[in-house]
Amino acid sequence: MNIYLYLAGVLSGVSVAGFFLGKELYRFYIKNKIQRKQLDRMNRLLAKVRRTKEFSNF
Repeated sequence: MNIYLYLAGVLSGVSVAGFFLGKELYRFYIKNKIQRKQLDRMNRLLAKVRRTKEFSNF
């Protein structure tokens, strides 16, 4: 009986740890995705500014 309780506790612990690990990984994924979108937006804006600066020199 004790081995069954031990296995149930280990399985529960692994499940809970997996849940929290997955939650943190998902939070990191969302944060990284938002930052990547912001960087892409800034790169497009910078490229647009550079293009207009090139044409204004003429």
